[in-house]
Amino acid sequence: MKIFSYLVVGLFIASALTGCTKNVLDYGETEKLTSDQALLKINYASYYYNNRAIAIKINDKRVSNVITARTPFPGGGYNTGGSSTADFLSVTPGNLKLSIILPKKKDDGTDSLVLYSTTFQIQAGKNYVAHITDTAAFTKNVLTEESFVRPDTAYCKYRFINLMPNVPSVDLYYGTSATDNTKDSLIAGNVNYLNITNEIKLRSAQSKTWKIRPAGAAITTATVLANYTSASTFLNQRVYTIFASGYSGITTAPRRPYVSFFLIR
Repeated sequence: MKIFSYLVVGLFIASALTGCTKNVLDYGETEKLTSDQALLKINYASYYYNNRAIAIKINDKRVSNVITARTPFPGGGYNTGGSSTADFLSVTPGNLKLSIILPKKKDDGTDSLVLYSTTFQIQAGKNYVAHITDTAAFTKNVLTEESFVRPDTAYCKYRFINLMPNVPSVDLYYGTSATDNTKDSLIAGNVNYLNITNEIKLRSAQSKTWKIRPAGAAITTATVLANYTSASTFLNQRVYTIFASGYSGITTAPRRPYVSFFLIR
């Protein structure tokens, strides 16, 4: 199973070149995606108390390294584990079995325990994210279909999903700082648990702080469940998923609330 990075390569030709050899850029092993394949990313947001390291299996074959909670795979994100690339796995369409497994203490590639397993119906030529949240018998999943269409220049595009098990509905804001709430703007309101919004288009290159509040809560610092600031969440023509995760009322890692991002494109 291969990981595909969607790279946009600009070719710059100098006006006067003499005595130069041809430059060849090596991007490693690549494979053209065919119409009978699909793409999948797994957003693992199950917050166990000990933040246990897990691995991901697809159709009983391990496809990931060992990761912990809040680590989209492959690719990572912002305010997450992992790197920050728009990577996906290529998968065979049809009935796909996804398993979250606990490796043995001395990881020899075999399972100590299957924490969660589910199946999805995957269609050829489509792009998906499988979101996994909560723990043990309460573990839930959401499969979202993703668009790779970029916004126009000077804009970025988002969708927001609520993965907070004990917050039935949340509001997403951004403002000028974590403590100044006077200029907070509502970006997505009343987003229910396990629901994802339609696309949201915003200007790129902004300096803003993202905030999560319970739906309908007063716009004060006290009501903020989580906040995050990064210029990387406003990159030109990027496509993001924003996700709220963790548990309201918990103030320490790894189970406290977070607002995080990962790249679709």
